[in-house]
Amino acid sequence: MINEISFQYPTWYIIFCLLLGLVYALALYFKDKKFTESPKWSIWVMGILRFLSVSGIAALLLTPLVRSITEDIKQPIVILAEDGSQSIVANLSEEEIAAKKQELNMISDQLSEKYEVKRLVIGDKIENGGVDSFGYKVSNLSESLEFIYDNYGDQNLGAIIMSTDGIYNEGKNPLYAKVNLTSPLYVVAQGDTTIKKDISIKNVFNNKIAYLGDKFSIQVDVAAKNCAGKSTNLSVSRVDNGNSKRLKSENLKLNKEDYFTTKEIILDADKVGLNKYRVALTPVDGEVTKANNYKDIFIEVLDARQKILLLAHGAHPDLSAMKSIITSNKNYEVDIRFPEDTDLNINKYDLVVLHNLPSDKYPIAVQLANINKKRTPRLFVVGAQSSLSGVNKAQDNIKIAGNSASLEDIQADVVRTFNSFTVDEQLGANLRSFPPLIAPFGQYTSPSGANVLLTQNIKKIETEYPLLSFKDQSGIKTGVWVGEGIWKWRLFDYLQNENYDVVSSVVNKAIQFLSTKEDKRKFRVSSSKNLYKENEQISFDAQLYNDNYEMINEPDVFVTLTNEDKKDYKYTYNRSSNYYTLSAGMLPAGRYTYVAKTNYTGEALEQKGSFSVQDIQLELYDLTARHDLLRALTEKYGGELFVSGKSEGLASKILTNTKIKPVVYQSSDTKSVLNFKWLFGLLLLLLCLEWFLRRYMGSY
Repeated sequence: MINEISFQYPTWYIIFCLLLGLVYALALYFKDKKFTESPKWSIWVMGILRFLSVSGIAALLLTPLVRSITEDIKQPIVILAEDGSQSIVANLSEEEIAAKKQELNMISDQLSEKYEVKRLVIGDKIENGGVDSFGYKVSNLSESLEFIYDNYGDQNLGAIIMSTDGIYNEGKNPLYAKVNLTSPLYVVAQGDTTIKKDISIKNVFNNKIAYLGDKFSIQVDVAAKNCAGKSTNLSVSRVDNGNSKRLKSENLKLNKEDYFTTKEIILDADKVGLNKYRVALTPVDGEVTKANNYKDIFIEVLDARQKILLLAHGAHPDLSAMKSIITSNKNYEVDIRFPEDTDLNINKYDLVVLHNLPSDKYPIAVQLANINKKRTPRLFVVGAQSSLSGVNKAQDNIKIAGNSASLEDIQADVVRTFNSFTVDEQLGANLRSFPPLIAPFGQYTSPSGANVLLTQNIKKIETEYPLLSFKDQSGIKTGVWVGEGIWKWRLFDYLQNENYDVVSSVVNKAIQFLSTKEDKRKFRVSSSKNLYKENEQISFDAQLYNDNYEMINEPDVFVTLTNEDKKDYKYTYNRSSNYYTLSAGMLPAGRYTYVAKTNYTGEALEQKGSFSVQDIQLELYDLTARHDLLRALTEKYGGELFVSGKSEGLASKILTNTKIKPVVYQSSDTKSVLNFKWLFGLLLLLLCLEWFLRRYMGSY
């Protein structure tokens, strides 16, 4: 530590401080005659004490500062990053695994004598410490380089040692990682580069969701090495509660040493829920591993299609236009029917669109009674054939006073205060250029509670007459669209924009708003996903509502998870704000059901559900070590590659590298001398000693 003293005033002012102390001591002890009888030594001692104390006090008035400089020698850091994935030890004995660990421990011990060694584990995440077990399911080499650069790039990083087989199955190619490492990278190359006999499923591509009744495609990439002349069978089976049912199979002739093919398999989505499918290859003799002969995939089959009925007075181009718009969303299935259809079952639909109904010819009293009884949402499209009295009677959203025999052209204006759902800001400008709709002439009014999206613009005059309005009618969502001619809107939209986006946004958002069912459950539980990977945390949330539908979390909520072997995992939810959360940690692969329970005001509430945990098989798909990639990495970062088991010279290579040097860091701390309490104690001691001698010599 180096200390320097400075003053806030010129340093030569100290001369005045010393002169002041000297004058004070001379005047008091050498000019004053009262100490003439005292021993000379006592006069000199008291004079010196007074000189020191007065000079010291005067010097403090100059506000002296003390600057302390501390030097810290930082030894270079050497990172030892070890791949802890399954591919490292595939097909190795316990003795061989122990030898690998011993090899890395020896390198670490040798380097620790001179450098600070930081050990990291490479897997699905980067962790501190050495490898205990090689159980990680994925390898992300580019992430490990980025982690080292982000965390140690600004420190005295001497060298990086990476122990890996070069196989990566997450992240980008490590050669293209966005890091600018200036330290050399050394590699202990693990694994075997020999291409052995093996067949594998390289990739399976599929949609995560399919709809009940549809067909869906699975694309399978099959590869084989050194298997020419052999054959295998590619099959797809559905696995349910441990039982497997084969759905499709195909024989493959492996006619090349380096064989690759892509097969597309079409399956039926015939079972609702999260379905587990296994794509498998029958093994061939002498394979190095059979773990990559199969791959499990999960596809959720939804019965989420809402059935929508277009019930029309008669044939009309609006019907096909509306059907095309609505069915562009796969969640909807549309039927076009007419009142005279004898086989019509109106109760099976989730939403009914009444086009030009009720009319004088078709009052549809029975159909209206059925949808009212079932509380089915409905949308009235009022046109030339509509009975205005019948429409007024069937709904209280828009009231029309007029005669449907008289028609007029109307265009649409957007109501900016509409808030039931969002619309594009340019919708109003777009709709003003659209051709007019045809609507009955009359006066239109909206009762209280109606939420109007579009109003009528008649001959370029803005009115408050509603064109499209929504209302919750006794708990039933009801919409009224005034005007027929949606087909013209659709054609014009395509002519102008080469798409149907404008008209589709209006129609589909209206359909979505009306068909969305409100969740009235007071106790709701859900998991964040239906499908987890086995290295992901399982998380849940829950909401509990009182009679006013205000969220509360007073009572405890319990949940029991059950796997396919009927093993139970029991948890209690945590309270967070006014809802519940739960992190169940990581669970083994398989299908799980859950039952959540609580009790509120004496009422037992229960919710059930299910989810699946998917096995990660990436590490065992490709066991051929990529030493060419590792050699390219060492060349890029100025290091060297050592093969595992022959790395004796690695530690000495780093220890003798003259470019790896300690760094001296200096830090300074400046503070006022007034902060040193011992200095005041010293001045007080000088004054006390002087006072004691004066008293002893018989003077004050």
